[in-house]
Amino acid sequence: MKIYLILILLIVGSGLNLPSVSMKAKKDTSEISYSASHSLHDWTGVNKDVNAVIVLDDTGNTIQKVAVSAMVSGFDSQNSSRDSHALEVLESLKYPKVQFVSTSISQQNEELDVKGNLTFHGVTKPVQFKAIAKKKDKGLEVEGEIPVSLEAYNVERPSFMLVKTEDTIKINFHLEFYP
Repeated sequence: MKIYLILILLIVGSGLNLPSVSMKAKKDTSEISYSASHSLHDWTGVNKDVNAVIVLDDTGNTIQKVAVSAMVSGFDSQNSSRDSHALEVLESLKYPKVQFVSTSISQQNEELDVKGNLTFHGVTKPVQFKAIAKKKDKGLEVEGEIPVSLEAYNVERPSFMLVKTEDTIKINFHLEFYP
């Protein structure tokens, strides 16, 4: 509950004009994943414990803001040794969360052009990406992908057999928001 309060304060404090409608991500159907590559294999880690809030205009048709937060320790790649090493490399005790807060969202029907700040490994950088938003029941489903350079966020790339992983990982998200 505390994280939702912080996310709402971040959004409201950013100067949005009210009235607006906010919705939280549904925990059992929302997830963030990362995909990483090494010359010998590829893998994906999934986090199903995502905290996210979206703010719509008063008509409920236009997305104005979004904030997302997840614990680094929540990602599961189905390999406990790899996950443990990732927590070391990402210094998860020092930098326990990955967070995104939008600064602008352009919406053309279901297509979104999103700009915002991604905080990862203690470094905050502006990012821009495309996403798709679809109405679902009384809520909204949002999906997209963000390419992230590990080196840009001061993350030492892990190595296996003296070969480092690729620098770019892909952050994929599937978020379902309901009032």
